[in-house]
Amino acid sequence: MSRRMVRQWMGILGAIATVAAGLGCGGQTQEAPVAEEPAAEATAAPSLVTQAEHEATKGKTTVQLSDDFNQAYGPPDQFDLKRWTRLETARARIRDGHWLLEIERAPPPGPGEAVLGGFGTTGKYFNPGLAGTNGAEVTVGVFSHEDYPEEMNEKGQLVQAWSITLGSWHGFVGGQEDEDRGIQLHFDLLRDDGLFVYLVRGLRPDDFDKYPRDAFGTEEGKNMTPQELRVSHEAAIATGGPYVTVPCLALATRVYRDPAEIADLLERPRRWGVYLTDDANTVYWTLDDQVMDALDITGYFSSSPKSVEDGALVTIMGVATNQLNVWKMDGLEFRASP
Repeated sequence: MSRRMVRQWMGILGAIATVAAGLGCGGQTQEAPVAEEPAAEATAAPSLVTQAEHEATKGKTTVQLSDDFNQAYGPPDQFDLKRWTRLETARARIRDGHWLLEIERAPPPGPGEAVLGGFGTTGKYFNPGLAGTNGAEVTVGVFSHEDYPEEMNEKGQLVQAWSITLGSWHGFVGGQEDEDRGIQLHFDLLRDDGLFVYLVRGLRPDDFDKYPRDAFGTEEGKNMTPQELRVSHEAAIATGGPYVTVPCLALATRVYRDPAEIADLLERPRRWGVYLTDDANTVYWTLDDQVMDALDITGYFSSSPKSVEDGALVTIMGVATNQLNVWKMDGLEFRASP
C-alpha cells in the first residue's frame, strides 16, 4: 500500500484522523473517541439545481459508458482491464450481475491498518472541456468483510469509506499537480459515530482566504490529538458551508447519526451520482436520482482548461480497516449532454 496515497486520502476524510496518525506509528490503527462537541447533522448547500431541472437535463444526456456487470471475465484479471486500470491493492470480480471490489491486507482478521484500492478508467469520458452536463452514477450495495470477534470493535473505528472521482488523474482528491482539476463524492462510516457524506473539489491557493478551515494541514494541528482534530473538523462542518480540510475543499457535508438512517443508506442498494453542469461551473450529487447538494464552482475547471480538454477520468475507490473488504456495485453509467 502506498503510504503517500493513504495520507492524501486521510487528509480528505477529516473524520478518520487516527488512521492517518497510526500510519506513522506503524502499529494497529484505531479511531479516536467521538468528539463531545455536537456537529451539524447536515450542511445544506444552495439549491442551484432543482429536481425538475436535473430530471430534464439528465433526460437529454446520452450514455457514454454503461455496465450491468453481467459479463464475467476469466483469470487472472477477473475484470475488464481494457476499460479499467487497477489501483493499489484492489481486485475485482463479476458475480451474479455485480461488480465486487475487493481490498485485502495481511492477517490477522479484524480492524487494523487501513488499506485502500480501486479502479480508474483507462480512457477519458464526458464532453471535451466538460461542456454542458456530465455525470456518473453507480449503485452501491452492501459492504462486507471477514468474521472476527465482536470485542475487537471500538467506538469511532473506521468501518469503510467509498469514493467516486471525476478529474484529470486517477485516485483521490489531494496531492495533485497545480494544473490538475477534479471533484469527488465520498462517504465515511465510523463505528457508533456516524456516516459522513462529502462533496469536495481540489484546493486552490485563494481558498484559504475565502473559506473557514479545520486544523488539518496547519502548524497548530501538528500538535493536536486525533480527538482534538476531530473536534476541529466537526466545528468546520458546523459552519454550514464550504470549508478547507487539507488537501481539499469540502463543498458540502452531510452527517447522519441515527443508526436506522445509516442502515437505510448503506444496508440496501442505493444509487450514488455526481454531476457537473453549466459547463462545469456547478457541481451536485444525487442519491437515488434525487438532488442532494449543489454548489457553484465557477472558475475552478476553467482556470486549467487543458486538464479536462479531452474529458475526464473516473475513479472508484474504497478504504477500510478489515482484513478483507468487499464493496458490491451495479449499474454503472457515465452520461453527457449532446
